[in-house]
Amino acid sequence: MNSSASTAFRRAARQLAWALAVFAPGVLPGSAFAQPAQRLVKKPQPALSVARLEKALHDLVNRERRAQGLEPLARDATLAVVARNHSDDMAKRNYFSHQSPEGEGFGARYARARYKCALRVGDTLHLGAENLAQGNLYASVTTVNGVQTFDWNSEAQIAGAAVAGWMDSPGHRVNLLARQWRHEGIGVAIAPDRKVYVTQNFC
Repeated sequence: MNSSASTAFRRAARQLAWALAVFAPGVLPGSAFAQPAQRLVKKPQPALSVARLEKALHDLVNRERRAQGLEPLARDATLAVVARNHSDDMAKRNYFSHQSPEGEGFGARYARARYKCALRVGDTLHLGAENLAQGNLYASVTTVNGVQTFDWNSEAQIAGAAVAGWMDSPGHRVNLLARQWRHEGIGVAIAPDRKVYVTQNFC
């Protein structure tokens, strides 16, 4: 091998060694492995107040009623306790139903609280009604290497989703927009698994 050929060979060898040093081990330019790892941005959980959330729900309900030309509902402290107790029970015992595991409905809960509701409209006697909603503190959760990153919902998002769900459901919408109701109680509870339970009672 002459001097010129030897020089060219050494230059090619150095270039190959540099290329291997840059792309080793086993990663080719343009491959998926060569892309920088995506970093998940952890957003702090927003402050959440059950009392503020209950008020936000109440305000959104009355906004829907006003939009239909109906009288707004007054907040009823006793009905709110009835509603909150049912939400607490669902959150603690991990069920979602108008009936408790023992078969108790909202009428029994009214009676236990000594709350009397009897509104006569024509030949019909209305004894109350109940709406339920269940959501989450977060919109989504991503788990990477066992670490969870949450996309948290705000109070406004939680309240808005619950009322939108009621308005999209024929039975819940009828309750929410019923002309005979004058009062409501809304109770919210948050379970350890970050589920949000909402109970709305009417009279």
